[in-house]
Amino acid sequence: MYWSVMLVGLGSGLGAYLRTEISSWFGNRELDFPLGTMLINIVGSFLLGIFTVKTGNNWLLFLGTGFCGGFTTFSTFNLEATDLWFQKKFYRWTIYLILTYILGIFAFIMGYKV
Repeated sequence: MYWSVMLVGLGSGLGAYLRTEISSWFGNRELDFPLGTMLINIVGSFLLGIFTVKTGNNWLLFLGTGFCGGFTTFSTFNLEATDLWFQKKFYRWTIYLILTYILGIFAFIMGYKV
C-alpha cells in the first residue's frame, strides 16, 4: 500500500511540474484563450489512453493515476471556463468546452488504440 502511494505521489509531482512549465510558457502569450490548459488536458488524455493499455498495475499507478492526474487539470479548466463566461466571451467559452471535451475523449481513444 505504501509503495502505491509513493508511486502516485512521485508521478503526480512530475506531472504537476511539467504542467506548470508548459502553462507558464503559454501564459506569456496574449492569446485571450486558455490554449495551454486545453492542450495539456488533450495530451494528458492521449497519454492516459496509452498508459491504460500498455502498462501494468504499478506503472499505471505511476503514469496514469500519478503523472496524468498531476499533469491534467480539471480545476484550472473550470476556472478558465468560468472566467470566459463572466467576461461574456460566450463564443470562446463554447469552443473551449466543446474542444476540450470532444478532443480529450478522442485523444484518449487514439491513445488507447495506439
